This record gives sequence, structure tokens and C-alpha cells, in this order.
Amino acid sequence: MQNTAKLQMDTALKLAAELGLMTQIYNNRLAQLLRGHDVTYPQYVILNHILSCGPKGASISQIADAVEVLQPAVTKTVKKFTAVSYVQIQGVEADKRSKRVFITPQGAGFIGRLQAELMPDVLTCFQDWDESRLNNFAHDLTAFRMFLETNRV
Repeated sequence: MQNTAKLQMDTALKLAAELGLMTQIYNNRLAQLLRGHDVTYPQYVILNHILSCGPKGASISQIADAVEVLQPAVTKTVKKFTAVSYVQIQGVEADKRSKRVFITPQGAGFIGRLQAELMPDVLTCFQDWDESRLNNFAHDLTAFRMFLETNRV
């Protein structure tokens, strides 16, 4: 029984190290690819999240919670993207203090162009994987992300 516990601990430590390293390397990779578009990786994530909210939009605090970025950073990013018409801010009728952020057609187009430019790199990363391996990896990553989202600390 003790060997099983040690094996689980060894596996857990290896997973934690690999996930941390993989996250750092991949985020840096994306940051380099986004650099030429005057957008940082956190800004990309924020804008992509606003796009995913669709017509209901999101408040600054909802965006901050969803992407785990501090509210001042979200506010600064929203101001930047408002200035270039990628997002718009609308007041909420029921609560004049509340505001919601919505993607504009220009913002959706910008995200689409960024994703199209990132796609060749993603394809290169997985070019030697067969379809079954890719599907299993995508499934496992989704399950892990959902666990993390449900069990935030």
C-alpha cells in the first residue's frame, strides 16, 4: 500500500511540474506570436472571453473572475480595446452603476485574424500526433480545465 501512495505522490509531483512548465512555455510562445499585433497574451484572453460571452456581454468583475486577471488589468484592457472599437461598454438599465462589455464586429474580426495567425503554430505543435491521440488529449485537457474552473482556489 505504501508503494501505491509513493507512486501517486511521484505522479502528482511530475504532473504538477509538467503542467507548470508547459503553461509557462506555451504562454511565452503565444506572447511572442502576439507581440506583432500590439496585444499581450492576457489581453488576448480577455478579448476572447468577451467574444465568448456573446450578446449578453459581461461585467468587468465577471471577466476578471473568468480569466483570473485582476480587475484593474481588465479595466485597462477594456479601455484600450474601447479606444480601437473592439469592445463597447453599455450601462445596465436596472442598475445605472453597472456596465457590461460587449464585443464589436471589429473586435470579433480582430480575434478571428489573431486565431487564424496562431493556427499554423498550433498545427505545427501537433503535426506528428494521430487523430486518436489528439482527441484523447483534447478530451483530457477539457476535463482538467473544467475541474479547475469548478474548483477554483
